[in-house]
Amino acid sequence: MKKSITNFLLVIVIFVVFFMWQCPFERITGIPCPGCMMTTAAYYLLCLDFEKAFYFNPVIYLLVLMFFPLLYTYFKDRKWFKRLLTLTLVIWMSIYVYRMIMVFPKYPMAYVEDNLIARLIKGIK
Repeated sequence: MKKSITNFLLVIVIFVVFFMWQCPFERITGIPCPGCMMTTAAYYLLCLDFEKAFYFNPVIYLLVLMFFPLLYTYFKDRKWFKRLLTLTLVIWMSIYVYRMIMVFPKYPMAYVEDNLIARLIKGIK
């Protein structure tokens, strides 16, 4: 148990050092992941600034809406939990695809030019 906690903390330290508190998916590919800006959206939601929360990541409302049904079905009926989780993920990915088509590469769905893949390609050329 002690070793697994140590390993977990080591992985966190490596991620912090390598990615500097940024999304690993975004740092590697340059494009935002489906969860990017979720913390900012949650912050604005807690500040009751609903418009800004929606602007940064509208999925925050889906997660708030589905949290208790998912929690309840997780303990009561795993079959319904899997269905609700699948529905939530399908809606989440649909919103992500829509935002990538309509918003990307503008802020908050900005392209990170200094990503790992771009650096590797520049190094190959």
